[in-house]
Amino acid sequence: MKEYKISDIQKKRILGRTAPLSQDKPLVLFWAASALEVRVRSSEVAVRLSADYDTSEPWVSVFVNGFFVSRFMVEKGEPRLYTVCRGLNPQNENLITIYKDTQPMTGEAHHSLFVHGVALCDDGVFCDVPPRKMRLEFVGDSITSGEGLAGSADEMDWIPQWFVASESYAAQVARNLDADFSCLSQCGWGLCWGWDGNRNNRIPPFYEQVCGVAWGEYQEALGAHAKFDFNGGCDFVVINLGTNDNSAFFQPPWREAELKDEYRLRLSADGSVCADDARVFINSAKDFLKVVRRNNPNAVIIWCWGMIPLDVIPPLIQTAVEDYMGETGDKRVCALELDSMDEVEKLADDKGSRGHPGPKTHRLAAQKICDLIRRLS
Repeated sequence: MKEYKISDIQKKRILGRTAPLSQDKPLVLFWAASALEVRVRSSEVAVRLSADYDTSEPWVSVFVNGFFVSRFMVEKGEPRLYTVCRGLNPQNENLITIYKDTQPMTGEAHHSLFVHGVALCDDGVFCDVPPRKMRLEFVGDSITSGEGLAGSADEMDWIPQWFVASESYAAQVARNLDADFSCLSQCGWGLCWGWDGNRNNRIPPFYEQVCGVAWGEYQEALGAHAKFDFNGGCDFVVINLGTNDNSAFFQPPWREAELKDEYRLRLSADGSVCADDARVFINSAKDFLKVVRRNNPNAVIIWCWGMIPLDVIPPLIQTAVEDYMGETGDKRVCALELDSMDEVEKLADDKGSRGHPGPKTHRLAAQKICDLIRRLS
């Protein structure tokens, strides 16, 4: 086997937001569904990986020519070589994709996954990686991170093992449309509030950074807090935020530990969101659409919801999209309701763990989003 440093491999594709790759530095995979892709002629392929973490280890999945072949945990400590495939026909070109299945862990200062290099058989070669047909971006929460796509419906422990971002609706859309893509997603976070009403756990303030949800000096040194280069933006941006904002209306009041400030999100007598909180959500959604548009001037923006059934947020999403279009004249924005897990998951194999959407719901969501993108392309 002959090993090549990641910075020396010219023929590669990096999926997901990451810091600029410099000589002799490993590739950092920050987000769920971020990945390294190489196209090779080699009977054997290995990848040198390393990880750091406190309690939440990163998991990776290996795909060959767009199909899943294996999944494993990356051990903490020194870089080690993981064989990802053997016995391939060395005359054939094979696309090898190494996905990070787990999301950034905001509560852990050192959670990280590094790709140091790729090893091929002695006469193996890297081949050109053809460009994709389009560029996509997905912004979401635990659903987009693929939480619940491993394990049985009875599994309720919050552990990285149950995250499989490589099989999420977002990754499926990208593979089905032959698209380059990135995901920004964080379990429990929302547009305005986290699932528990925490106003700090919201995605929009970090949208223009590489991976601003990863806090601390360690992550900053890796480049997580740098301004992201959108490079002209994407063709489509899919926003799937609102599920945790919806949950927050049914939780006890949130108390800010430092400020001793307690607040509760309120519902009106008819069960709808009270006018003040509705205004906050709608204005925040419009503001976020403006930020997304500024950085993706030619994109169609799709705001979707519904894989987990929602009570009070869908009308606010629709109002925000309509008001934004009316106020700005931007017609390249639309709303899309997806099939609910409660309606489509009938068999055990359909269901996900931790009360999250399972494989069937993700597959149907991917199909619906693909159909819309094809119509709008």
